[in-house]
Amino acid sequence: MAKMGKFLLLFVGLIAWPDPSVGQEYLTTVGNLNFFKVQVSGQMTNANVKATCEAAGMRYPCHNLGTGQCTQWWTSDCITLDALDGTHCNTLWALSASLCGTEDPRYCQLLDDTFLNIPHWQSDDSAYGVDYETHSYNLEGTDYNNKYTVCAEIDDCKSSPCAHGTCNNNVGGYNCSCDNGWEGTDCDQIMDDCASSPCWFGGTCVDGFRNFTCICPKGFEGKKCEIAAFSGQCYQFSAEALSHTEAQRACSTENGHLADVKDGQQQLFITDGIATTTGNSSWLGMKLEPVYTVKYSDGSVAQAGPLQMSAVQPPAHCDFCVLLDSFNSFQPEPTSCTEQHNYVCQSDIESCGSNVCQNGGNCTSCFGESVFFCDCPDGFVGKYCEINIACASNPCQNGGTCQDNANSYSCNCPPGYLGDNCESDVDWCALVTCPFDWTCQDDGTNFTCLVSEVGSTRLAEPYACSSASCPDGMYCKEEGASSFSCRSV
Repeated sequence: MAKMGKFLLLFVGLIAWPDPSVGQEYLTTVGNLNFFKVQVSGQMTNANVKATCEAAGMRYPCHNLGTGQCTQWWTSDCITLDALDGTHCNTLWALSASLCGTEDPRYCQLLDDTFLNIPHWQSDDSAYGVDYETHSYNLEGTDYNNKYTVCAEIDDCKSSPCAHGTCNNNVGGYNCSCDNGWEGTDCDQIMDDCASSPCWFGGTCVDGFRNFTCICPKGFEGKKCEIAAFSGQCYQFSAEALSHTEAQRACSTENGHLADVKDGQQQLFITDGIATTTGNSSWLGMKLEPVYTVKYSDGSVAQAGPLQMSAVQPPAHCDFCVLLDSFNSFQPEPTSCTEQHNYVCQSDIESCGSNVCQNGGNCTSCFGESVFFCDCPDGFVGKYCEINIACASNPCQNGGTCQDNANSYSCNCPPGYLGDNCESDVDWCALVTCPFDWTCQDDGTNFTCLVSEVGSTRLAEPYACSSASCPDGMYCKEEGASSFSCRSV
């Protein structure tokens, strides 16, 4: 009958679920482990002890530490307590030494009525407990209810794993909030600022640290190549969403105005530009006033014909603003001026006040000279026409230096090389004659004259270098009594 009663208690213990609101008492920190004494609701079984720690967002230890030979009553779901490894294999004994200065938990009041998970100990899933008041241990958990267990919060941030960021400790791990310019699990990788393809209109992105640079194709400028030149006008495509009034003000600040569409080619260019960049509906400068009168941003009345408007007719008594509608193939649509959309600014292209273009390039500017374009002469490219096309491919070999000439180049070759592109190795021994019937040895960029042991007219007397010893651009070095070399300056 007693055995049946114990079975019933076990059944009740298994279905009890811990209350996450029960009290927790901080015990100690060892290494990266913060230990808490947590009250268990229900019978002190292994299952209930483990569930209590999990409900509290923590991990649970086993009766043994899980280190070295201390694995008899330990399983891999328990934490391994390397930092507590001491003279005892048992977790409560090691904790007692840390908390109370004694390795006997029966005499450590902080561990009173504490039970730990002990796999394979009792067939009824009893947890293992100690009692301070009676100085008892080997307590079987199925005989007790609503006692305590020890749970561990692993502080994965203790080792400062985030190289360039802030560590956030989570249940079962951590995550890093990276500083600007860094990415990766541990914020140890420099962010690729070009990963989002920020350059528009086919611009080439060059990654930097916390920034990027766009190399724009001809006719485009701006941080993201967002400014395009077309038919004597500049157009700036914005990804910012504003009301029509706010967009007008933003364009005015840039010394421009909201774009006015006055012919079909211009409309096609702007719609293609929007589709290529943001793909969103964008404000134009025109307004639709009562009696369906379209006015440009300067207040002049639009002439019938050039603007390809949709068939939408607004109420006659309302003022509406015009946008290119992304939901209607970017046809101009009248809509409320208070809506927020992207927008396109426009500015005349004019001659630059000061020419910043090099090598005879022609400078034009727009938006109050905040943007400029260089029309480069033949043979030169680059933002400032600073690159000679001939030298851009680095045609000079073997360390030769490329010299820009008008529509051509020349190579200044280092000693030992010749040819239009410094592609040929000089055969020194075919060009020079060593004195005294000495033997010539080609060393690549240098050559050496060595005494010949057979038939030489000069064997004993040391050689003295002179200005006539080497060709121009080389210097003589005495290599001993019977040789000298000519080396590059």
